This record gives sequence, structure tokens and C-alpha cells, in this order.
Amino acid sequence: MTGTFHHRQERLRREAEAELAGRLLPPWHHRVLQRFGVEQDSGWYPLLNQFAPHTPANRPDAVLVGPQGVLVVLLREAEPEWEDARAAFVWAAELLAGASTDAGAVTEAVIRAVVVHPADHRGRKGHTGEHLAITEAELDRVLRHGERLLKPAEALNIARHLDSRTFDLAPFMWNSQRIPGQRIPGQVGESALIETQDLRRERVERALERPFRDWRIFLDDTQLGAVRRRYSGPARITGPAGTGKSVLALHRLAYLSRRTTGKLLFTTHLRNLPLIAAEQFRSLAPHLVQRIEFTHLHSWARDFLDQRGRAADVDEQKVEQAFDAVWQRSELTGPLRGFRNSRSYWKDEINRVIKGRGIRTLDTYRTVPRKGRGQPLPAELRARAWQFYCEYERELSERDAFDHNDVLMRALSELDRRPLPRQYAAVVVDEVQDLTLIGLRLVHAISGDGPDQLLLVGDGQQQVYPGGWRLSEAGISLQGRGEVLRRNYRNRASIVQQAGELDAINRFDDLDGGPAVALRSALPVLPGGEVVRWEGADQEEALVAALRELGDTADTAVLTRTNSAAQHWDQVLREAGFTVRSLDRWNGRASGPIHIGTVHRAKGTEFRAVFLPDEGLQFNGHRDEVEASNRHRLVAQTRARDHLWIATLSS
Repeated sequence: MTGTFHHRQERLRREAEAELAGRLLPPWHHRVLQRFGVEQDSGWYPLLNQFAPHTPANRPDAVLVGPQGVLVVLLREAEPEWEDARAAFVWAAELLAGASTDAGAVTEAVIRAVVVHPADHRGRKGHTGEHLAITEAELDRVLRHGERLLKPAEALNIARHLDSRTFDLAPFMWNSQRIPGQRIPGQVGESALIETQDLRRERVERALERPFRDWRIFLDDTQLGAVRRRYSGPARITGPAGTGKSVLALHRLAYLSRRTTGKLLFTTHLRNLPLIAAEQFRSLAPHLVQRIEFTHLHSWARDFLDQRGRAADVDEQKVEQAFDAVWQRSELTGPLRGFRNSRSYWKDEINRVIKGRGIRTLDTYRTVPRKGRGQPLPAELRARAWQFYCEYERELSERDAFDHNDVLMRALSELDRRPLPRQYAAVVVDEVQDLTLIGLRLVHAISGDGPDQLLLVGDGQQQVYPGGWRLSEAGISLQGRGEVLRRNYRNRASIVQQAGELDAINRFDDLDGGPAVALRSALPVLPGGEVVRWEGADQEEALVAALRELGDTADTAVLTRTNSAAQHWDQVLREAGFTVRSLDRWNGRASGPIHIGTVHRAKGTEFRAVFLPDEGLQFNGHRDEVEASNRHRLVAQTRARDHLWIATLSS
């Protein structure tokens, strides 16, 4: 068998040599291209540039399609200009528009640029952010090793597609058969529509068969246009939970990173979401991850101020002490307690309304809308709340302390004084509805108003922090730029139906310039699913039993409203013999432990199964508390793809 194998390899090498005989190529080019030809036995389909060895600097010498994806290959003696490597990638990527796999349209997640140098090359090698640089002796690194991204039939279809799109590339060592012409627009009838729907269903089902981490970056064909669209200014993606907003944004970051220079920024109000997004992006485009800065907004502001010599670290203990020092003064807080006897309510009033909006005077505070804060606050109580705020500021000053809003305001002030020397090529803000107004102004100052520079991603139904604003208050105009997503890809139909019954009020209905789309209006793509509603007295025993009955607890989460409840269930499950992990310490990588954490920490995540214990929380009938509770429950329930368990305690 070994001899037969080597004989075949030698025969293929000679056939490749014969095909290349008419080209005046450098010897090392001959060796590399012969190797490409031999690799047809491993499922690779090479296409060679017809102009070689005089290939334009900004075009690839070859494109290979095979198990490890699509390789855009440049054969170079020296390191190419980064503009040329990027242009070669973009040229090939544009040719692939319209190509598809079983999972849907081909995205740039399966494409990579590879620069091959001669064996004696002594320059830089490895990943540069634009391409992978190797020598001819290291071809196994891209031809034999790495994750298998394409099935044999998919690779052949993509290679055929490339051959049909350009005369610059010609098949090498394999025979191309032209793919059928596309259906003429306007001739799509009912049968064709049904065929398209069946095809989407088949692709979704195939995607579900892949590892769960791959499902979390699944992009439907209908979303590809939004990935590649050009926007003349700030734009947005909105839609109900599970419609693929964040995934689309990550694919767009990969797309833009190949068409721009400099860094790109992914940010959000939530601390752990950037870690999870970075891990998703690494699965999507590992060779581009160093181009993207994933960080939550407060970290960005703190690091920026450090670089400018204006450090502003937050000491949480001092901040709490400053607030408590004022809260305990009954002569000041008595009337406020009489209106709403809730420490957290008045802390939110300062953090989300007064400081969160950057309000500087009592006169402004008297007139500012308090969207999402419940019943109106009378003028005399606004004056009391303002006095509370002033005393809180004095207590912070005495402790030489900053709170999180101070950090954002100082960063915004510093940007006004001296803008960034080089703006980010693009800024994506996920879960934008949870930013304060001052945070929104900050990301706008970071990005600017240029084409494709700012993308806002959010859904008001999933707001987990109080308050509200309008984009116009931050000086942002969308002018109809953006997408409203309506198909739910995350949750199976029964879970969409369950969560859709919640009356989760959207306080950010202007994110799409018009009426918001509710979850109950979303179209579930995934059929089936299981919703279990348990009611009884011993939910600890019931939840443990349900987890054991589930069997495979990978990609499972227990979600709570409060940190104390999360700590309780952490202890319960550990004592029951389960391996658990706090969502606070999860970076998005696949793992076996059951995840436990609050709804706030679960934003931007999804799991196969989600368990929601009853925490016995009582509300006093305040409208804002009821609205917040429903939004939290909607977020929690829509983290589940296949299985949802909801507990109700009864005496």
C-alpha cells in the first residue's frame, strides 16, 4: 500500500509539472504549485492565476479550496505590502459572494490569506493580522493541519463557483463543471419559495449537528447582506431576542477588518460579554482576532485616562460608603423614603438619571424626562434628590473617590479636549440599550460619524438596567440606516412562545426609528423545544432531579435575579455532585460545568438548557419594578435553545 501511495504521488507530481511546463516560473514557485496539484488526493482544488508569474501585486497567485477552507495564496520572495495582501483577500472574498455550503452562504470565516516564501526566507513568519506567512517547507501547516471547515462536496462546489466567476483563475489538476445558472429574478413562483424555505430548514438542521460553539456563530443567508452593506454614517441592528444581532455584528467586524486599516473596537456596558464575544470571534476568524479590541466601556475609559495621565480608578467600597453616608441622614432622605423607600431606587436615580445623563444643574434635572422610572417625581422631590446627589458628590470628594460615571465623564471630557490621534476603523456597541446616556455619548465621540464607523446593536425588551434615552440626545442620527431582524435562530418554537407571553416593555422604541418589534412577533426558525413548568415546595430536590434527568449538562445554565441566589444554587449543586462554574468567570469557551449566575451576567450568552428557580421576590406594585422583572425574565428564558425549566414555589 505504501509503495502504491508513493507511486500515485509521483504520478500526480509529474502531471502537475507537465501542466506548469509552459509557465516561466521561479523554481521554488514550481515546487509549491506542484505540491498544490498533488494535494488533490487530500480534497484540495487549486485554481492558479493566469497571469503568473506576472501576477499583479494585489492579486493572489493561487486560490485553494479544500477541507481547511479557502486559502488565498500569494507567492512572494519578500513580505508583501499589507495593502496588497488585504486587497488580494478582498478580491477573492468578493468572488465568493453567492457561493454556499450546507450551513448557508459562504462567509469570510472560511477564508484566509496565506503568504508563502521560499525555504531560505529569513524574514517575519507567522500571523501578521492580515495574513499567515510561512515558507514552502511549512505547507503542511495549512494543507494538512487545522480545523476541517468544508465537506468534500462543499469544497468542490465552491471551487466551481470561483471558476465560473472569473477568467483570472483557472482550475489546476482537476476538471471544472459549470454550475447551473441562477434563477432569473421575477420568475420565482410558489414552488420556488417553498424550495427556498426547505433549503433554509435543511441548512439550519445541518448547522445544529455541528458543535454548539459553531452554532453560536451561525449566520443565515438572509443576514449576509447586512454584513456587507455600506452605511454612510452611524447604523444600528435591532430585533427581538435570539434574532442573531450579535452574531451578525461579529461577522461584520470580520468583514470590515479586511477592508480597513487600524484597530476595530467591540464594546458594551457589561463586563464579561466582551470576553465571550472575543471567544466567538476567535472561532469565526482566529487570524483576525488581534485586529479587534474587545473590552467593556468602563475598562476602555479607565485605560484611556491612564494613557493620558489622568488615572481614575473606581474603589467600590469607598463609593458604597459615600452613598451610605448620605442615605443614613434621615433629615435629607426622609421625604425621598416616603415616596419610595428603596436604597437601590435612589442610587439608580443618581447613577442612571442624574450622573448617567451628565446633568449639571437642578434646572436641567427639573425638566429632564425620567423614562422607565415609574411614576413622575414631583418638583419638590426632584430638589431633594438633587440635594442628595450634591451631598453624595461631596462625600466622594472627601474620600478622593470616583464612581463609574465619573470615569466615563472624565474620558468624554478628555476626548473633547484632545480627540484620539487615530480613530478606530469601526466601533460596535452591543447591548446598547443598557448604556447610560453619557456612555452613549462617549462611544459616539470614540467612533465619529464617518461611513461604517459606528454600529449600535440592541433591543429595548432586553434592557436589564433602569432608565431610558433617545439616540438624538447623544447627537446620533441614524436616518434609516440599519436592520430590523425578525427571525429567531436561538430558541426553539416552544421557548419563543413561552417568553413571548411576557409583557416586556421596550423603553428604547426609537432604536429602529419606529415601533419596536416584540419577541412575540419573531418568527422561530427552530421547531420543537421543551418547556417544563414545575410547581411545588421543594425546588432544590426538583431542580437537582431535573438536571440528572437531562443527562448531558454541557452548555447548561442556572440563572437567577440576585447574586445571593446564585451563590445558594452554586452550593446546592456542588453538594449534589455537579461540577459548576460561575458566569462571572466564564470567557465563552466550551466547557462541561453547569454555569450559574445572574441574568445580568447571562446577557449575550445562550445555552442548550436553562433552569430558572423561583427566588420568592416580592414587588410592591411599582410599575417600573414590574416592567424590569418582565424584561429580566424574558432575557433569562431566551438564553435557552432546546430546554427551559421554570420553577414556581407553592406553600
